[in-house]
Amino acid sequence: MRWGIGRGRVFVSHDVSDASVGGTKKGHAAAAAVALVGLESVINDTTSKPVKTVDVQFGGWFESTCLVLDGGRPDSWETFWQCDPKVVGIDVEGNLRTPPVLVQVCVETTRVASSSGNSFGNTLCILEVPRSNPGGGLSHDLQRLLRDRSIVKVFCDGTANADKRSLGVDDEMGNEMMTADTNRNPDTNRNLTRAAHIVDLETLATALAGPTSVPRGLARVVNLAWPDAPTRVVKDAADKSSVNFFINIERNSADPKRTPPPRAVCDLPKNVAKYAAMDAWLTLLGFRGLEDAARREGVAFSF
Repeated sequence: MRWGIGRGRVFVSHDVSDASVGGTKKGHAAAAAVALVGLESVINDTTSKPVKTVDVQFGGWFESTCLVLDGGRPDSWETFWQCDPKVVGIDVEGNLRTPPVLVQVCVETTRVASSSGNSFGNTLCILEVPRSNPGGGLSHDLQRLLRDRSIVKVFCDGTANADKRSLGVDDEMGNEMMTADTNRNPDTNRNLTRAAHIVDLETLATALAGPTSVPRGLARVVNLAWPDAPTRVVKDAADKSSVNFFINIERNSADPKRTPPPRAVCDLPKNVAKYAAMDAWLTLLGFRGLEDAARREGVAFSF
């Protein structure tokens, strides 16, 4: 039986049923019963942890280490490119349209070494409102980022792929680029080839820790990356103001609850801008956390 990343335990039942269909079922049931008893301490350790919302647990860290910039300002993207990005976390709001209402891109400006295994450093997050750009589309810099095969783009989009589709990319984009490069030059540098991928945290978490019956979601991916943390984090189920802000934008034009989309980042309420930026920040944090967890547990980390 395995759980988390690289963690597991072998349980042996003393069932001696025959190899018939009924005997096999009985044997499986006996093995499962032994495993449930053996994993009781693991389950209790997890479920007994205090639960905190993402904002309570990470809000202070985010605000003290992440510089949020308006992508509509001429120097914002210049500052982004000066970070020499290798991996970025991307999140999207209002993804039922193309281009979406808002795009958030987070990049590390520094990385740190820590005895706790957490190497996440200071960051910069750009908020871009495509509607504010000439023609109402994605900026040239954002398009450049999405096309750049040397930069890993990390999403937490699940099976719907709505964020990626709203930006004109999908999971196959990286694979197609990798195949094309390899066909042209079999000796293509492996790091460049691998970096062509569009990475999704759901897919990455499944590869590292096995499948789940439902998508994990961003908070559970973060919990997976730090299984020994003293708390469990969850998305705030009570405060839906930021979520509703974008839902109301995408309502039918005849709906009285519909609100017009923002024309610029300055049109976003402060709490909405923080919520959006934190989602991109958490996406990058989750990626680095999974990378660190795989290294701690001696599990191969590839995508």
